[in-house]
Amino acid sequence: MPDNQDNPVPSIRVHSDDLDENGFAKLWNIASASSEGNLEATRRLAASLLCFLCHKNCDFVVIGTTDAEYLDAWFERDSKLIYNWKEDSESVDVMTQHAEVPFKALEQFLSNNGFSTEATYKPTRAKRLDWFNNSWSLG
Repeated sequence: MPDNQDNPVPSIRVHSDDLDENGFAKLWNIASASSEGNLEATRRLAASLLCFLCHKNCDFVVIGTTDAEYLDAWFERDSKLIYNWKEDSESVDVMTQHAEVPFKALEQFLSNNGFSTEATYKPTRAKRLDWFNNSWSLG
């Protein structure tokens, strides 16, 4: 993948009221702030972030116990939650509205790993399931 100078890298932002006291924010809120609240652009960026973080096996995604139970129950009803992260999918909304990341670490991770909004990241089904089950932390 080319370096960031050749690929559009979005200005990743978050509203201060979306950060908790430890600097964590929901991925959805980051995508929304970065897209100036435009729903279509928010979904596109949220999908891209989710796929990229999975593809690069990002290990600082945090989810609360109640949220984890909610997503596990949803996955048992409908496996598309983990396997369909296209920008027009409700799964993107649900996953990113429950996943939290430390905002500063996310900025650094995206920069260090060459995130681009022009690239397509397609983690395998097995990688998605493994990432969700083994790399997300309960917090």
